[in-house]
Amino acid sequence: MKKQLLRKRRKKESLFKYIMSVLHLWLGLLSSIIIFIVCLSGCIYAFKTQIENLIDRDVVYVKSDNNSSKIAIDTILNNFENQFGGATNITVFKENNKSVLVSSFSKDNTGVSAYYNPISGELLGVKNTTSIAFFDFILEVHRFLLAGDVGKFINGVAVLMFIFLLFSGFIIWLPKKINQLKKSLKIKLDAKFHRVNYDLHRVLGFYSILLLFFISVTGLYVSFHWVKNAVIIGLGGDSIVISDTNIALKESLSSSFDVLFDDLSAKENTVLKKESSLQSILLKTDSILKNEGTKVILLAKENTKSINITKMNTDNLLHFYVPDKIEFSIDGSVRKQELFKKLALHEQFKLIAKPLHTGEIMGLPTIIIYFLISLVGCSLPITGFIIWFKKIRKKNV
Repeated sequence: MKKQLLRKRRKKESLFKYIMSVLHLWLGLLSSIIIFIVCLSGCIYAFKTQIENLIDRDVVYVKSDNNSSKIAIDTILNNFENQFGGATNITVFKENNKSVLVSSFSKDNTGVSAYYNPISGELLGVKNTTSIAFFDFILEVHRFLLAGDVGKFINGVAVLMFIFLLFSGFIIWLPKKINQLKKSLKIKLDAKFHRVNYDLHRVLGFYSILLLFFISVTGLYVSFHWVKNAVIIGLGGDSIVISDTNIALKESLSSSFDVLFDDLSAKENTVLKKESSLQSILLKTDSILKNEGTKVILLAKENTKSINITKMNTDNLLHFYVPDKIEFSIDGSVRKQELFKKLALHEQFKLIAKPLHTGEIMGLPTIIIYFLISLVGCSLPITGFIIWFKKIRKKNV
């Protein structure tokens, strides 16, 4: 076995390339199963929204009629609360043929998501609980390998190995001479099985290396605090470790004090603020953020007493789905605006890290690309194992 892992150094092979080759084999064998599981679950999870909308198509989509006026969002909220209790957030889609989604979430991950007709305000139905449970399971596999914190750690180590495998694979792929480059970029499909398998591993690995690296790094960012910290500091931000100098913590505390101050001022003046209608707040949002986009309304809580509306904006060079946010007091006055284009680079990255990882950043086109790249990620451990297994059999014959 040792001879199979520590092959002889080839003639004229540089020491660096030899070390990269041996480590590529070792780490590839160690991480292969985990990488396959993570990439496969990522492939499935990529189309979560599309699959859920397909399953719930009878309640997600409504007959589009541009001439009909939509009912006030307050009526839909009242209908939800009368039927299911307190709501936590509302999603108003930019598409005219989509219903309004009202949800209630809790710390123990229970609640309900219901779809309402935007014109009549009637309940169309609730989200399919089977699809929710299925994608929760897929996400648990993808992030934790169904093993809690231990699985999360194993997952992280395997992804770190995978990042090194991408680098070492590129070093191994580099042709010795420039005239061999064309050959290194093509798959010889009319060759025998093992040659095709070898080309699939090398060529597909090369073409997908940048996106696989990006998906891996953003995945580590979403899952691991130390990676998040390193990326944020690298982009010019402060450490996100909670401390007296932490900017994010200061902003959070500042916002809380603003809410408290507003409430105290109202009591001192003995004139309580009149709660503004949600519909008027939505209209004010559209007057400030004039682009067409899906709006997500985070409703007021007892401890915040503010309404946060996030509107997706694609009015940028790359047509990324980026969020602009406005915080309102319950009387409808604007408390704070967070326009994506005006935020610092590290703050922008925080907001789009997840859609960058999942491919949702540009909608369906990037989701399809990420799906295909993740499929390549699934194939690399398989094709790599076949290459290694063939060499073992050949030496043992």
